[in-house]
Amino acid sequence: MLTDIFVTKLGMTQAWTKSGKRLAVTRVKVGSNAIVGKTEIKVLDKHSTKRDTLPCTILEVGFGTKKLKNMSKPLKTRLEKGGFSKGVRTIRGIRVFENAENYNIGDTLTIDQVLELGDIVNVQGFSKGRGFAGAVKRWGFHGGPKTHGQSDRHRAVGSIGAGTTPGRVWPGKKMPGHYGNVAKTVTGLVVIHIDEKTGEVWLSGPVPGSIMTDLKISKTGHSKKIEIDREASSLPQEVVEAEATQETTESEA
Repeated sequence: MLTDIFVTKLGMTQAWTKSGKRLAVTRVKVGSNAIVGKTEIKVLDKHSTKRDTLPCTILEVGFGTKKLKNMSKPLKTRLEKGGFSKGVRTIRGIRVFENAENYNIGDTLTIDQVLELGDIVNVQGFSKGRGFAGAVKRWGFHGGPKTHGQSDRHRAVGSIGAGTTPGRVWPGKKMPGHYGNVAKTVTGLVVIHIDEKTGEVWLSGPVPGSIMTDLKISKTGHSKKIEIDREASSLPQEVVEAEATQETTESEA
């Protein structure tokens, strides 16, 4: 059973439930998730107290597109042997504990193999990189007073020492420095819309990273029912409803 899939962030929008509640929505797109390799390993059983191991298969998934000629020679040769005509931008692993024999090199993972409406998922990505930032932006410091001659100390850190004892700056002190571009995981988001034709998925909340960055969606095994008002959310009506209307019209005729 697959629990992970890689997507690209498209941006944010909003949706309304049938009870009138407004939801902040992140739009992501499931692109090519091609299996480029398989590796058999053993991992520790987290439910065992005797350090037992479980057989596990790592599916090496390549997502994103790239010209095959622009890839490194080892990866290019590997993809050519697997029958790929295009390259991939990134390769990452997905753990599979059951039915790994159903997934072969050259196959492409699709939305319906992983996600369903109502799934509660965790989304992992890298936050926006903000470069070298001061303490006010990086840690939310209030800054110094803007009066009494403090002409250049409005956004300064202030005192960082602790006197003669210990006579040094404590480790972990909040200071200016590199801000952002770190791995972040947002938990408890719900899949509220899936368009299998375009590969677009809507998630109920914000996720890390800027537009067009890569994200990893992981299922938690739980689900939550959220009924979306499709008309208010500017979504097309479900195909099932359209087919039911057509069948009713034909029967009346």
